[in-house]
Amino acid sequence: MSIAFGHQPTFRYRYLSIVSICLSIFSVSSAGVSSASITYVTRMDAIIWEVSATKFACRLSHVIHDFGTATFERRAGENTRFILASQSPRMKSGSATLISQPPVWLSSGQPLTIASVNVNHGVTPVKVKRKISERMLAELQKGMDLHLVRDPWYGDSQTLKVIIPSVGFRKSHRDFLACLGQLLPVSFSQIEKRSLYYNNNEERLTKKVTAYLNKVAAYIKEDPSVKSIYIDGHTDSEGVRSENLTKSKQRAQRVVDYLLNRNVPESAIIVRWHGERYQVASNQTSKGRAKNRRVTIRLSKKRPRHVVTQPKRDKMSEPALKSDVIKDEVIPKNK
Repeated sequence: MSIAFGHQPTFRYRYLSIVSICLSIFSVSSAGVSSASITYVTRMDAIIWEVSATKFACRLSHVIHDFGTATFERRAGENTRFILASQSPRMKSGSATLISQPPVWLSSGQPLTIASVNVNHGVTPVKVKRKISERMLAELQKGMDLHLVRDPWYGDSQTLKVIIPSVGFRKSHRDFLACLGQLLPVSFSQIEKRSLYYNNNEERLTKKVTAYLNKVAAYIKEDPSVKSIYIDGHTDSEGVRSENLTKSKQRAQRVVDYLLNRNVPESAIIVRWHGERYQVASNQTSKGRAKNRRVTIRLSKKRPRHVVTQPKRDKMSEPALKSDVIKDEVIPKNK
């Protein structure tokens, strides 16, 4: 999806006249500062803002002629950030000045310094976090251009200026905002592995746990690259060992049943229970025992190397344990 300035043939002559006037103004303006800065900017008639939209990431990008790309990005479960990429390293490491400035064809308004941003010498010299990124988006939405000013790495006396234009921005920004509304609540890295903890006699799934499982189910539905979901039940060492084994099985199965009820593929789930066998902390303290009472969930993009036999769920059975699950059976490759 892309938006270019001036696409209606009916107004082509008028559009070209406006562009010619603006380019003339820009040329005069640039000539006045040519001794002070090396400026990278896209010609007005070639400005394009592109939106890339998926449920995993939203990107709003502009190609800066002869320099690189300016991109606003938000990934699922993360905050908005701004990334400036260059075709080759040009900026000197240090601090760049970020300026909001009226476009050259506007006579009103004054430049405003809105932030100092860190610069690293390389092909991605600028990465800006949420707060400043959101301010940059707001300035562009108001019709202001953004100027990034920094010394070049090769020691020239002239400063280096990169201009991010507001031309054609608003329509693409609306598309970008629409994409944000469709983003998944989490990324793969945020749900790849998690431990769910229990109080000593607690058996139910808490609101916090079910909220997390809802995110897991929503993500798996949209990402076909997730091939396996490993669910492992554990307890502390208090009580009888055989009872702890049963308790770890029941806790793991409750998680399985919850995910199955949210249409997570049964064939992708590998469920195991270990009782008190695998401890991650000392059982001599209450804090240690609390860490050991857990169900772990791990997502993998690889298929399991073993097969788990699992009967179909009995809809008439108790919700706490809807099906019985046989432990992992390793299948030799030659069979």
